[in-house]
Amino acid sequence: MYYSSFGILAFVTVFIVNYGLFFPSRLGAFIYMQKKTSVLYRKFLGGVLLYYLTDILWGFLSKLKFTRALFFDTEVYFLTMAFAVFLWTRFVIAYLHERNKFAKFLKYSGLLFLLLEAIVLVINFFYPVIFYFDEHDVYRIKNGRNITLLVQIIFFFFTSLHTFFVTIKNQGKFSRRNLTIALFGLVMIFFICLQIFYPLLPFYALGYMLGTCLIHTFVLEDEKQKNFMEYENLRQVGEIREAEIDSARLLAFTDALTGVKNRSAYLEDIIGIEKRIQDGLLKNFALAVFDINDLKITNDMKGHESGDLLIKNAVSLICKYFNKDSVYRIGGDEFVAFVMGEDFQDYAKKVALFNSEVDNNLSEGKVVVALGNSEFSPDIYSFTQIFNEADKKMYERKLFLKNKKQM
Repeated sequence: MYYSSFGILAFVTVFIVNYGLFFPSRLGAFIYMQKKTSVLYRKFLGGVLLYYLTDILWGFLSKLKFTRALFFDTEVYFLTMAFAVFLWTRFVIAYLHERNKFAKFLKYSGLLFLLLEAIVLVINFFYPVIFYFDEHDVYRIKNGRNITLLVQIIFFFFTSLHTFFVTIKNQGKFSRRNLTIALFGLVMIFFICLQIFYPLLPFYALGYMLGTCLIHTFVLEDEKQKNFMEYENLRQVGEIREAEIDSARLLAFTDALTGVKNRSAYLEDIIGIEKRIQDGLLKNFALAVFDINDLKITNDMKGHESGDLLIKNAVSLICKYFNKDSVYRIGGDEFVAFVMGEDFQDYAKKVALFNSEVDNNLSEGKVVVALGNSEFSPDIYSFTQIFNEADKKMYERKLFLKNKKQM
């Protein structure tokens, strides 16, 4: 039972330490490693946990003297050892991004070792070459067991050696992350050697526990920090580009003289209005159409600078009563204002106040702007209908102001 308690402790430790890999957050395993590498390491950890389960079960079955079940569990125990070694070699090759002949040799020799181990374990059912239980149900080892462990030592040695040389070749200096991966192999070699000499003590399990904790501390956390910094940089670059795009769009959709939206913005926003009308989503909406009186006369008699000043004064008057963000310059002396949301509530009052100020301006010789308006109703099926009605009222108002000025 003492044997199983250590396996349980090791299982829980590895699972808790690597919880973030088994259950990634919103950013996913990318926060630790690249996707493929992260998946391979997670598979390796799964192989380690599977090994721990067989090791834990071995202790319970041994205590209960269930020899047949213990024999089968020991078979799986050795198979999970080989499986974890195979997964480790695949992870190291992927992590180092190496595709040379030696990397391929490691990859396929790891697979070959797993297959041969499975075959030898099948043979062990009929003829003991790795282990057996004697007539007193005592666990006995054969030379095949030590050979299996020696082959694992060779694999861990070559993965460590490969990591060491790749680090020197690619960087010309020692990398803490790569050296930790190399150290993992050396840690496993040390504890496998102890396991050879002390078969009934959980040294192999201890090696995996210490090794995976080292990788989490010096590899995963470093990768996490590095990738998080890269993610933050990309996010900041994205925000800057988005701001630049918004700025360029704002510039492209803004009238340079008046600062209100231009005809391009107006034509684009009409599409949204039309869709809302067709979908039956538009309820409170009105359109105001404006035209500046005597702009052509001002340009011809006083020059375009005076004409530009007249336009600016007209826009100031319009924006005094209507939201600037909803005002568009659609022609030289023509403007439109969308009235919706909260602005719609006192829309009629704004129209009355605007017309009242224009009447006063007419008598005082100030800027005069004709306003025509139209309100959306359920029997209207397109934006064009709203605009035509408002435009018609605007020309009627324009004619009225001209006649009034001549009186």
